[in-house]
Amino acid sequence: MKVCILTSAHPPFDARIFYKEARSLQKAGYEVVLIAPSSGEVQGEVQKEEVVHDIRVRYVPSFKGRVQRVRNLKYIYNAALEEKADVYHLHDPDLILYGLRIQAKLHKPVIYDVHEYYADSLQTRYWLPAPLRKLAASLFEQVEKSTAKKLAGIITVNDHMKAQFSKVNPTGVSLFNFPLTEQFIFERPTAEAENWQSQPNILYLGGINKERGLEVILEAMTLVTEKYPQAACDLVGPVNLAGISEEYLPLENWLQKGNIKILGKIPYSEVPAILKKSNIALVPLLPTLNYTKAIPVKLIEYMAAGLPVVGSRFGHIERIIKEDNCGRLAEPADPKSLAEEICYLIENPNQALQYAQNGWDAFHSKYTWESEERKLLALYSEILNSNRN
Repeated sequence: MKVCILTSAHPPFDARIFYKEARSLQKAGYEVVLIAPSSGEVQGEVQKEEVVHDIRVRYVPSFKGRVQRVRNLKYIYNAALEEKADVYHLHDPDLILYGLRIQAKLHKPVIYDVHEYYADSLQTRYWLPAPLRKLAASLFEQVEKSTAKKLAGIITVNDHMKAQFSKVNPTGVSLFNFPLTEQFIFERPTAEAENWQSQPNILYLGGINKERGLEVILEAMTLVTEKYPQAACDLVGPVNLAGISEEYLPLENWLQKGNIKILGKIPYSEVPAILKKSNIALVPLLPTLNYTKAIPVKLIEYMAAGLPVVGSRFGHIERIIKEDNCGRLAEPADPKSLAEEICYLIENPNQALQYAQNGWDAFHSKYTWESEERKLLALYSEILNSNRN
């Protein structure tokens, strides 16, 4: 059975798309081809391919803006038709109408993998004029749900989202974006670990912008370094300055005051090494419509690495930190509160170690990708069996 996975926005070796779903399907015996934007230059419609972990990766042109991304959709669609797969699996909302066309033309099932609450996120998109955001969100939700109703199945990232889509399409599953055990092989933290309090390294992992707490981190770290000058913070992931208040610009001034380094986006395979050299991890998201419902994968990755966490007091962040007793809670959008909780961990190493151990234990008992893999394969079997009948 041949599976064709499509993405218009994600890099070809995205953690969820390639390392988790595609590799799980390949190891289960499916022939897998992934069509994705190139990270380099591809001219016109000439496609470049390579085979990685027995998965054929077929590239369409890279893009640098929204217009180029929209133009790319026809390349992805044409490449998908050429593959003549047994099932198609698409990962971006701008592909859903093309998914309907593929399903109608080839009479093959199409699965829509929903990564986030896109309608909610449109209400915080600064490239959209503010008066149009609610209208755009409403229109998108109508199109998304009406299309999802006609597709073969829906994959979501949590049970709340699954319940919403189940109202229009009962065939689906929620796949939590938990880390791969094989990518997160860390020893359980022990009291014999090197003493880090004299030079603590604080980490934020993932894309960072205003809604994800960039302003909060900038201001909080200036407070932390006033008390602990040797403290440092790494921001690992792409930085988006859209909507950032003018008082935080130029960014360089705040980076220097808070001893913050921007390391940018790194390959997924390098994430464990970054985690290993860190001592405290941050999840300072703001309580937007999207984040109040989502489980941040970075939180689970921190726990897998055995790091004590400081997270915002709301939603699943608060629930998991309380339930698993793996860190401290700071008030959302409150730099002083975030700084105080960071300093608490620096000043209380025994408690920080206990949080780290609790998080590590919780990851291994209930937050691994391997448990989600079984649900993915069961959904594929259900859809393919239904398509044969």
